[in-house]
Amino acid sequence: MSTRRLFDIDGRTERYRSVLRENWFTYLLIMPVLLFLIVLMWLPFLQGIYMSFNEWPFGGDPTWIGAANYEFLLNWEPFYTSLKATAIFSLTTVFQLGVALAAALAVRELRRGKSFVSAAFLLSYTMPPLVIGTIWAYLLEPDFGPVFGYLTELNVLGETIYWGSSGPMSLAVVMFVTTWTFWPFMFLIISASLESIPEELYESARMYGAGPIQTFLRVTLPQLKSAILVALSIRIIWNMTKISQVLQLTNGGPGYDTSILAVLLYQFAYERGQMGVSYAIGIVLLVMTLGFVFVFIREFERASEGAGA
Repeated sequence: MSTRRLFDIDGRTERYRSVLRENWFTYLLIMPVLLFLIVLMWLPFLQGIYMSFNEWPFGGDPTWIGAANYEFLLNWEPFYTSLKATAIFSLTTVFQLGVALAAALAVRELRRGKSFVSAAFLLSYTMPPLVIGTIWAYLLEPDFGPVFGYLTELNVLGETIYWGSSGPMSLAVVMFVTTWTFWPFMFLIISASLESIPEELYESARMYGAGPIQTFLRVTLPQLKSAILVALSIRIIWNMTKISQVLQLTNGGPGYDTSILAVLLYQFAYERGQMGVSYAIGIVLLVMTLGFVFVFIREFERASEGAGA
């Protein structure tokens, strides 16, 4: 090793020591959080990856089987049905964003009663998802629920729709209930961001003759960029892992048409006792979720750049 390279290494080592001496208290404060992340998040995550390569009956001992769990999933037809259902179900994030954005813009234009309307919009988010799912399961019950009863009495429908026997309709009902339950979360974030937009920007847009659509695309949307990114990222992660309302409304049926990956994971873990397969499904779900988040962020970045050009 050359003398010059030795001097470079010694110089870098001395700089690292100097930074450590100057910021030792900062690193000391970070250590508990870092320890928490390692012990309670990263170690279980790495263990989960390892366990996905094992056959592990519930309550038994794991046995290494390599990639057999993944091979089983790739050769199991319902797995692809579940992937399709998960991809379609993820669109609830877009629906939640659309409803939340429209509601936030409408509330911003109100001159009176903003607090009352905002509180009314947040009503569904104040109740547990289990309660909301129970209410909608009763309302949409084909034989005894009031929704189809009124629609048939008013001749809007010729006969009751038994949506539980149709895969696409069952998935649509689950998506509707999920959107109804969780769109107020996005509404909160977007409303708070809207209030922080300076009024001078809108006055300047009006001075230059910008219409409502141009004002939204040139002023409002770029200012909401960060808020929408945060809301989309959080909600896509939460939506992909929600199982309570799916189990309430359809129990994953008919067949596997509404068995999104999170429901499939639950069924393999707690109904079939195949923990190794459930871990493998969890890894697939993680990769799929990260992929969706990446696509949403990249596409919105492109849209924002195009609107600001």
